[in-house]
Amino acid sequence: MLNKGIITIAVGKKYAKQAKYLALSCMVHAPHIPRAVITDCGAYLKPFFDIIIDYKEDLGAPFETKTLIHLYTPFEKNLFLDADSLVFNNIDYYFYFLDKSFFLYYGMLRYNGHWYYDIEKTKNEHSVEWIPEFNSGMLLFYKNKDSTELFKTANDYMKNPTALNVGYFRKNMYPDEPFFALAFAKKGIKPFDDCGRFSRTLIGAEDITINVVKGYARFKKFGSFVFPSVVHFCGKLGSRFYFIEKVRLFFYTSSFFYRQYGKLLVLIRDIFKKK
Repeated sequence: MLNKGIITIAVGKKYAKQAKYLALSCMVHAPHIPRAVITDCGAYLKPFFDIIIDYKEDLGAPFETKTLIHLYTPFEKNLFLDADSLVFNNIDYYFYFLDKSFFLYYGMLRYNGHWYYDIEKTKNEHSVEWIPEFNSGMLLFYKNKDSTELFKTANDYMKNPTALNVGYFRKNMYPDEPFFALAFAKKGIKPFDDCGRFSRTLIGAEDITINVVKGYARFKKFGSFVFPSVVHFCGKLGSRFYFIEKVRLFFYTSSFFYRQYGKLLVLIRDIFKKK
């Protein structure tokens, strides 16, 4: 088993194309960290990922696959990123936090209201004190007994979505977040205060200044500026900025200089792999 790596899920051509740009951003800012992808488009993604993992449809739909990453991953320390994310900076420091906790995510605690389901009702029915509202586009975890139990708990909840009155998120698929959230609550794993440095979406963002090639991301969320090393481009606003950043990545990584630089990095990595 490899010590650490980045892993994503890309099932279908649309998500495979997104995963390609995620990989390109990793090549620019984190070329030394191995990349793995769970996919049904292995031939297309092979030039961009170190490890291609065949998607197993019999294990569950793509969203459910996120609750089964522990069965797929070849890494001990894992940084899971949704395919529509881009890396903007060095992310080595992410993995250091796994020496203190086996599972990390960013979010906020909810005690009432509605988020996928009725918070108070869910708290009472499952004997938990809070429910974390979070985005599962980034999960940082150590593959061990504790994380395996957490993934299993989330997957068990996901197999019975009507018990939580969770509706479809996309066509005939259920979202993974409400089930992870309840699993986090049952295990007592609260959101991690990353000081705005780990991963953020552009949902509700203001004063946005980002450039994936220059490695700069700065925008305001909930009244405070954040400087994430990873930006998750979900939502309508995210889609607009995502197109621009993909264009930047395409032209930058297509340049003659970068192609030669990339070949050199591959050669160096191959040498180290043999040692």
